[in-house]
Amino acid sequence: MRALIVKTSALGDIVQAIPVVEYLKTRQKVDRIGWVVEKRFSSLVKAHPLVDDVIEIDTGFLRSFSLGCISEFCAQRKTVRASEWDVLFDLQANCKSGLYTFLARSEVKVGYGRETVAEWPNILVTTRHKNPPKTLSVRDTYMWMVKSFFSDDSPFESSHLSLVLQPHEEQAFAQELARWPAQRKVWMIAVGSNWPNKMCSTDAFKQVLSLVRKKYAPYFVFLAGNGEELKEVGLLAEGFCDTSHVMYRPELPVLQRLMGRVEAVIAVDSLLLHLAGTTNTPTFGFFGPSLGEKYAPPGKNSGYFQGTCPFDIQFEKRCPFLRTCEESKCLKQADPVKMFETLDSWHASV
Repeated sequence: MRALIVKTSALGDIVQAIPVVEYLKTRQKVDRIGWVVEKRFSSLVKAHPLVDDVIEIDTGFLRSFSLGCISEFCAQRKTVRASEWDVLFDLQANCKSGLYTFLARSEVKVGYGRETVAEWPNILVTTRHKNPPKTLSVRDTYMWMVKSFFSDDSPFESSHLSLVLQPHEEQAFAQELARWPAQRKVWMIAVGSNWPNKMCSTDAFKQVLSLVRKKYAPYFVFLAGNGEELKEVGLLAEGFCDTSHVMYRPELPVLQRLMGRVEAVIAVDSLLLHLAGTTNTPTFGFFGPSLGEKYAPPGKNSGYFQGTCPFDIQFEKRCPFLRTCEESKCLKQADPVKMFETLDSWHASV
């Protein structure tokens, strides 16, 4: 059997969908697995040892209409239609993914039903529709979509993934390991997010880490993915100059392998928290306008702090005002002592 996954973006969601690859290969004995993904996110999928074909796309041409756009569309159409698949799983469920689901050569195209699809036109290009229970986490929703096609309701627990590194990535991996103190436990810290409302205040995070250092005395490796995050991390790291350093824009396969070497990863709800969830390293997340019970990495080693909304906004997965709330008090005004106490309780249990 040959199976194609359509999950084009974003990086955090792609990471949440990764376990379905192992399920298809190991339990269903799928011979060949392909993945349709945005080119700018493809390095992560290419490094997966069980993905056979990575079909890179670039939906940027959809933002404007020109002769160049037509040429780009024709080139991508040819790429997507180059192979034929026995089954396709559209795990994106929006209009953009629907375009590539429509183009792909497969008689069986599995997608979301009307009750759960992200954008309804997607239903028009899939042939079998599934409505996963709304109580599932995001990761379990993707797995449920694939398992339901095979009428499989038995549990499946994915093993811990080790991404394949290219030679230059192996070198970067070794160089970073050499910076770590030999006789000290290392904790990775990720404070940044694409959504500012998901972030804690710098002062609160600094207080939490001060309490962590006082009790556990770890060495901190702070992560920064762009210039803005670097500024934020710089302010945070000022109080830990003698017991920390900063990693700036590490390649994701390298970072995933490094995460497997640390004692803990502490992060807000972000790609980096989900990436750490693919390893066996304990993770702790800080959640506010998204629910930890839906987005936190799975497993007994995962813990999280859930901020509370002062306006008592209720939501199933993400706050409807995630992008627009000007207050963002759910995390920005969370009590650092309570945050540490929750983290401390988690650490005692792992």
